[in-house]
Amino acid sequence: MTAPNFLEDLLAAGRTARLIEDGIWSVMPTDTVSQPYDGRARLYDHLIGSRIYNHLAWGTSPASYTAFAAEAANSGTGPLLDAGCGTLVSTASVHAVARRPTVLVDLSTDMLRAARGRLVKLAGRVPDQVVLVQADLTALPFRDQAFGSVLCPGMLHLFEDVEAITRQLARVADPAASIFATSLVAERWLGKRYLVALYRAGEVARPRQFTELTSRLNGAGSGLQPPIDARIEGSMAFLKAQGARV
Repeated sequence: MTAPNFLEDLLAAGRTARLIEDGIWSVMPTDTVSQPYDGRARLYDHLIGSRIYNHLAWGTSPASYTAFAAEAANSGTGPLLDAGCGTLVSTASVHAVARRPTVLVDLSTDMLRAARGRLVKLAGRVPDQVVLVQADLTALPFRDQAFGSVLCPGMLHLFEDVEAITRQLARVADPAASIFATSLVAERWLGKRYLVALYRAGEVARPRQFTELTSRLNGAGSGLQPPIDARIEGSMAFLKAQGARV
């Protein structure tokens, strides 16, 4: 089976997608091994979807994540990329009513299965405008300037080389597109202690303060066009770049 036409149009030259199970496509090599988040979808949902957990641990809420994703979905024109979509625990309501071609990317097939199930529960099926793709955020398989909006929720704090990730996001974004991203930062006392513990367990990158993160993303190495529109809610930074650096 061939990939949906709009997905084929978005892929870089020489890249192809294969159907790995109902509603889920992959651009990864056939010998790809299981990913770190495989087997964690249920725990991820339990924590990230919890209003109490987010309030106590991070000083924010799933409602804030949903609103930010909706802002991305309503921004610009052309296809939307959700890079690191996870299980859609906070964003399924946004993608279930997609009116534009939307590509949901995660490296974990377990996360994508949970995302598919959530869309089916809300919309009765995966909407025609939405496609789920197993792909690597560090080497996105899409052509340059393919997307009219880019969302990257809760991913930047996982990577030491945060600029390498934002350069990928900027590369696949149209120069007029907005890039939306969130990242945990070491601000509140409890959030900072929690991030340090996660870092020592190998779950996240070295914790960064809000000022360090925004300074790096405003730098030339990020690929993003400064100034970054940035705000903080508890220990979560909400970041918006008004188009890619050209």
